[in-house]
Parts: sequence; C-alpha cells; structure tokens
Amino acid sequence: MSKSEQGIRENLMIDTSWKLASIGQLSILLEASSPKPGNVNRQFGFSDTDYRHFLASASLMGRGLHLSASRGEALAGGQLNPSKLRIGELIHLSTLDTFTGINKRNTILGTILLYVPLIIATSASITENGCFSIQDLQNWLRRITENTSVEDTRNLYKAFHLVRSTNPRAESSASWTETHSRYDIDNPRVLANIIEDELTLYELFKLSAEVDEISSEWANNFDLTITKVFPYLDNITDNLENLEEGIVQTFVWLLSLRPDGLIVKKAGIKRAENVRKLAERTMNAWNHDTGSLELMKKLDDELRREGNVLNPGTTADLVSAGIFCKLVALDFSRELP
Repeated sequence: MSKSEQGIRENLMIDTSWKLASIGQLSILLEASSPKPGNVNRQFGFSDTDYRHFLASASLMGRGLHLSASRGEALAGGQLNPSKLRIGELIHLSTLDTFTGINKRNTILGTILLYVPLIIATSASITENGCFSIQDLQNWLRRITENTSVEDTRNLYKAFHLVRSTNPRAESSASWTETHSRYDIDNPRVLANIIEDELTLYELFKLSAEVDEISSEWANNFDLTITKVFPYLDNITDNLENLEEGIVQTFVWLLSLRPDGLIVKKAGIKRAENVRKLAERTMNAWNHDTGSLELMKKLDDELRREGNVLNPGTTADLVSAGIFCKLVALDFSRELP
C-alpha cells in the first residue's frame, strides 16, 4: 500500500469512528421511537420518564460512543492492549454524560452496558478487516470482556451509584446468594470487597449472570444479541424504510422467548412468565396473520396497566443492541477501500 493510499485509509478510519458513534445514537433513537408494547415511545410515556428523556440520553451518549469506537480502532491497530482498554471508565463516563445535567432519568443504563463493548469490538473488527463480520465481532468481544480489570469493576460501581435511585434491584431472585450480597451496591464494604477479592468486571458479570440478563450477555459473549436478536431483525428488514415495523416484531418475538429480566426484578417471575405467554400468543397470531393487531393492543394495555411495573426494559435494551448490529451491517457490508 502506497503512502497516499495509507493516508486515505487512515482518514476513512477516523471517519469510521464518528460514523459508528452516530450509528449508535441512531440505534437508540430508533428503538425508543418504535411503538413497542409497554415501552416509552413517541405516543406514550410514564409518570417519571417520557420520550424526551430517551432523546436526551441518545444525544448525550455521543462522547462515550465515539471514545469507545476510537479505542477499538487503537486496539486493532496495536496501539492499545486489551488489558489497558479501561472499559469501566468508558461505562462510567457514558453514564455521567447521560444521567447528569440535562437528563436525570435512568433510561438506557442497560444499553450503555451493551453498547460500550459492542462498539469497541465493532470498531476493532472493521479497522482490522474493513467490513462488518459476526465472527470477528465475537472474537474481539471475547478478548475485550475477558481482559477487564478490578479498576473496571470499581468504575462500574461509580456508574451504578449515579443511577441507583432508579435502578431496579435483584435480591428478590431465588438465585440471589451471599456472594451476590457481598457485591451488592448497598453493601458499605462493596468496594473493599471488590479490591480484596480482585474481582474483575468479567468475573462480576459471570457471578451475576443468573440474576441479570445484561450480565448474562457479558458472560456468554453476547450470544443472545449476536446470534439470535440481530439475525432475526436482519432477516425481516431490508433497510431504514421498513426497520420500525421490524423492530416492533423483533421486540414481541424476543419477549415471547423468555421472561423479561426487568419485569422479573420488578414484579417477579410469575408475572414475567404471564407476559411472555401473552407475547407468545401475539407472535403466533402475527405469524398466521390472524388478529395480531388486537392481541398487540391487549399486550400493550396489559403492560401499561400499572405504570412501568411491567415495562420490558431488558428486552428493549437487547433489541437496541440488535438494531446497532443491523445498521452497522447495512453500512459496512463491504470492505473499506
């Protein structure tokens, strides 16, 4: 490669970091705007959170997304070692930007936890190969998550403390143990315990995988997002023009597969399972084109009946991550010149 060609490619990669950050913001906006049952969207909000808070969150995520993409580029270029990535710092910074100042509502903490490693890995993959590849994405994700540090864990807890007043707790789960309590955010010795146990961020998420779906994604190399949610959305959508309907369908489909993690935390496993069954009936009707609109309305009404108690927030976070992958695939399906 000549010096001029190398210069062109370097400029393209700088542009790529900004483009990935923009795609991340667009993904959050598209997920929030789509009329998914039981979620905030353009027409519906809750007493403490509405559409404007999601618009603010997406806009304020810009710096964190761009820094994540830039570090992914440096990672693939050999200027940064995976163990020096400081992913916890990126999570804390994104949370600080998003939930303080203009916006003081916890709208997308789960999205931040998914997006930061995803955008780093995506940027690294594109930098290395010039195009979007699921296999490369998962390889980079594994290297990123498995090389986290104790300091990353401490920074995650700084992020948790910023949003603790609106962050649901998980002690009600039958899987909650003394080990989980040792790292509970309200444990006055939690930071000392983390340092004493030399608990890395990856190890923390592995410990929490049974009681938290976002943790499970980290522990299982984002398997649900990358091998299920993204392929489903990718299969039923072609472009931006039909993406909104595809987002709603993917959301109901994912809700029909398993009890939503946030509903489990707020209302218990029994009610979360009832929601799953209603989503399953809605999906079956959708597949057979028999009364799906009526069942969709019933699902939406049921989820909104008690405010945001039955808000499928984790499903929304996972679908949002799938949207990000879809948009990146659309934009980076070919190699860079």
